[in-house]
Amino acid sequence: MQSLFLQQVANGLIIGSIYCLMAVGLTMIFGVMKISNFAHGEFLMLGSYFAIFTTLYLTGWVGWISAMFFAAIGVGLIGYLIEKFLFRPLVLRDLEIDILMLSIGLSIFIANVAHVLFGSSPRMLIDPFKSQNIHLFFFSTSLIRIFSFFLSVLAIVVLQVFLTKTKTGTAIRATSQNRNASMLMGIDTSLIFALTFVIGSAFAGLSGVLYGTILTISPTMGGLPTLKAFAITIMGGMGSIKGAIYGGLILGVAETLGGNYISMDYKNAIGFIIIIVILLFLPEGLFGKGKRR
Repeated sequence: MQSLFLQQVANGLIIGSIYCLMAVGLTMIFGVMKISNFAHGEFLMLGSYFAIFTTLYLTGWVGWISAMFFAAIGVGLIGYLIEKFLFRPLVLRDLEIDILMLSIGLSIFIANVAHVLFGSSPRMLIDPFKSQNIHLFFFSTSLIRIFSFFLSVLAIVVLQVFLTKTKTGTAIRATSQNRNASMLMGIDTSLIFALTFVIGSAFAGLSGVLYGTILTISPTMGGLPTLKAFAITIMGGMGSIKGAIYGGLILGVAETLGGNYISMDYKNAIGFIIIIVILLFLPEGLFGKGKRR
């Protein structure tokens, strides 16, 4: 029983690390631009399809590693264009309800265009390890899941170093705290908005590659990841990257344990139950602005 429990916890942490990756991108966009991007899951879906088409021409390890770069760059570029031509005019005019409706409409639009371009048949990325398993102490899993976990951790660590050790990262953090004061200090907030949206979109694209390697890919796959990313963001505290990391891991473990010990039918509802419980005691979330940041 103990071995099974530890196995499920390990599986939950691996899935949770991918949740962290997609939630961190959403959290950055909200924290800096105050945009609730309901199209974030569709960015993840686009990253998965970038990976699909990359691996058609580049196979094996080269294809899988290249897919992550092309997905991050490709979705980041799409994010840049969307931010510049769609979101930025509304952000500058501070039209919150318009921004919300735009993101919802964008989600529907991207999903439908993907359905026309790619068809409705589910796909899956080829495992470069050929489903090879590995045994580590108290649990066993596939090599691709282990690599997905470490790549997720690496991406988040690199982002943290960028945000805390570089001038641009400091400008992003300053803008997230007070936009007007940042402008008075000479920070180009339009540039910071663009860079933040590109980074958040790139993280969605990168998580799409890992998500599509473990799970299936389809034009409608973005809906559930969007809801889970919002659940994690709310759970951890809106705008808190630390909260997104903890929230993603908590959700991954809770879903895995709940699906194994309760019922798979309630797996996707568990995260929202956790949100309700946490917000009853911590209205700002685990690391919200009202608590500690």
